[in-house]
Amino acid sequence: MRGEVRTLLLSPFSGLAMVPAFFVSAISMREAMAEKLRAALSRREPAIRDFYDVDHAVRELGLNLRDPGLVEAVRAKLDVPSNDPLDVSEGRLSALRRQIQAQLSPVLRPADLATFDLDRTCKALRALAAAVEGNPEAAETEP
Repeated sequence: MRGEVRTLLLSPFSGLAMVPAFFVSAISMREAMAEKLRAALSRREPAIRDFYDVDHAVRELGLNLRDPGLVEAVRAKLDVPSNDPLDVSEGRLSALRRQIQAQLSPVLRPADLATFDLDRTCKALRALAAAVEGNPEAAETEP
């Protein structure tokens, strides 16, 4: 996917852009979120930033974790042989809780940190994991 990039920086003298527009290649939002979800579900050492990003995308960008195309994209990423297995365990949740103050708090505005709910995010990711594993009955039990 290609898109044009423009600067917000304008010359105070001419009012024109300080940098001319140019084109960049980028992955789609679905592809980027599938990769973020793969990381949240299977990264060997869990990273709280993945969970925050997923929560933010669901709340602010309207990401639908039940979208069949997204579920399939996550499944395809997880099928790559070098990935660790899915892990949505309570032990992982405990490790993530310890990271909130140490790793999220220093880089987020207090108002943004206050909107993050790790339990809500883990519940949604457990439902996604069930869907990815082909267990729609388990996925349906999660809101």
